[in-house]
Amino acid sequence: MTKKEELERHLDALKQFPNIREVKALRKRIKGELKRVPRKAKPQPKAVPNQSRSSKMTKYWRYVKMIRNNFPNLTVSDIRRQFSKRRKGNKVKIPDVIWQNPSP
Repeated sequence: MTKKEELERHLDALKQFPNIREVKALRKRIKGELKRVPRKAKPQPKAVPNQSRSSKMTKYWRYVKMIRNNFPNLTVSDIRRQFSKRRKGNKVKIPDVIWQNPSP
């Protein structure tokens, strides 16, 4: 039995007694202790790996497609290769302005 359950059981037991000064004081003291009992933290829902991976890939492909709209002569695989090289810090054919803001 947890401390909280025990204190609640004591509060229920006090209902049997007449409402005199000592019972009121004890009831108030037990309620104060109940407030100080640490609450169990609600478990945080786990992030589903497939969903986070999917959202990241969605953003990636949207970005690649926006660049493709600006450079229709390049294939998607070429754009992906250049994007990979750019992340590594190498020079690429597509200017930095397009990489920073690919929207037309």
